Amino acid sequence: MRAKFEYLAPTSLDEACALLQEHEGDAKLLAGGTALVMWLRMGLLSPGYVIDLENVPGLAGITYDAADGLRIGAGVKHRDLELCPEVREHYPLLRETFYKVAQPRIRLMATVGGNLSHGDPMTDPGASFIALDAEVTLRGSRGERTVSVEDFFVDYYETALEPDEILTSIHVPPPAGPAWSHIKFTPRSEEDFATVGVAVTLTGAGNRCDDVRIALNSVGPTIFRAHAAEDVLRGRDLTPARIEEAGAAAADASDPIEDVRGSSDYKRDLTAVFVRRALEQAAAKLG
Repeated sequence: MRAKFEYLAPTSLDEACALLQEHEGDAKLLAGGTALVMWLRMGLLSPGYVIDLENVPGLAGITYDAADGLRIGAGVKHRDLELCPEVREHYPLLRETFYKVAQPRIRLMATVGGNLSHGDPMTDPGASFIALDAEVTLRGSRGERTVSVEDFFVDYYETALEPDEILTSIHVPPPAGPAWSHIKFTPRSEEDFATVGVAVTLTGAGNRCDDVRIALNSVGPTIFRAHAAEDVLRGRDLTPARIEEAGAAAADASDPIEDVRGSSDYKRDLTAVFVRRALEQAAAKLG
């Protein structure tokens, strides 16, 4: 196990991307450090180079525009997003989600971009960004591109980031007045990773579902969208039977591992229950 690494502190995005390209496969980015430092201490990672993004301009800030929506710099801390007045007013799903992440000391350090780039399927923010149809901007030595958050998560701890790319910002479209819900089950404490996490956005009127997005974390190799469950509800009345069917469809789409939080079958059962509860909560917010 490598005991030491070289610390690099670029002062521009171009320099950071060039360093990633130069040390491809042997470098890791440092943002908030809540995940990377822990993995280094545990010996799960041993990079030759750690590239600190602290001095790179353009990665912080939260802006909201009614026509454009919400733009979040990748370096924004969880706590700053949680407390942002525009987020609280226009994107209550995000406020609720980030309020539930770990505890304040973690939220004061962890960055939004770092969380997504880590690709951990057990974290909560990715599911809510998927439910809100968000996209990320990725910057590399060959230019810039955007990817939907739904397509950003590729496999277990694997994202769409190329070796020389950095996630620079997240864009959330203007809210269309959807009803929403975020619900998670933590077996030991509120600071623990969820056994199952569900984020839902719902549009419609009365008992009618015009559109719905259901995203799940902690019950598969990636954070993912439950398309089959959505198809059960879209364009139909939200009857108890259909909501129950949607929960079952989401459970069928899940692929949880067995660990200290429970067996695979137990987690599938929880998925069905919590998707149903999340849909009931969102449906209750419809006008």
